[in-house]
Amino acid sequence: MRTFPEESENTSIVAEPQLAVKFHEKTKLERQKTDEKSTLNVLSLFSGCGGMDLGFEGNFSVLASSVNEILNPEFISQNLENNFVQLEKTRFKTVFANDILIDARNAWVNYFSKRGHNSEDYQTDSIVDLVKMHQNGTEVFPDGIDIVTGGFPCQDFSVAGKRNGFNSHKNHKGELNTEKTATEETRGQLYMWMKEVIEITKPKIFIAENVKGLVNLSNVKEIIQNDFSSAGENGYLVLNPRVLHAADY
Repeated sequence: MRTFPEESENTSIVAEPQLAVKFHEKTKLERQKTDEKSTLNVLSLFSGCGGMDLGFEGNFSVLASSVNEILNPEFISQNLENNFVQLEKTRFKTVFANDILIDARNAWVNYFSKRGHNSEDYQTDSIVDLVKMHQNGTEVFPDGIDIVTGGFPCQDFSVAGKRNGFNSHKNHKGELNTEKTATEETRGQLYMWMKEVIEITKPKIFIAENVKGLVNLSNVKEIIQNDFSSAGENGYLVLNPRVLHAADY
């Protein structure tokens, strides 16, 4: 599980300025060799408008100064005007995306349809309902999933929220919880349903992302790490959650 500093409590980290350089542009043969490698199928949960999906797939433009030219020169496919560069297309392909927000789906479909994706790739049922549909015999999730990604809801762990942790006041559909006690269907425990999807699809790896506040809220970090570690018959090796600074990557 990986957490990113997205809150006001973050320690300020100042990055050194990037040098202005011209990147090596890959030849047609080099790009062809990359394309010939097998596709890696990504199942995306809590997808929003697709920021993580886009990051996995590559093939979009960024400021040249956003790329660490020392560590990742292979990220660049060509130089563009106004100090922008085009990132190389990767082997990853998002074959399933999900979020309960209709506006998020509309934004995702509007952009990713231009990249060859279908609107049917994005589901707006809650993750709880999707898992229950699968348990009742409906074919919900694609076969051959290599990676599961998900930034499960952060509101209950963030310092900008109520910090209720697992005892969220919202349910899995974002509605006020009418139950007196929290259940696994509340927003703060939706990571458990991500675990269910992992057990169903059996990916080679999974990536779970959340906010910095998760790591210092009681023993929440340890509980979530242990729960993810026990996914599937043989479990997964889960790296210790830590805060990452996006500019380093």
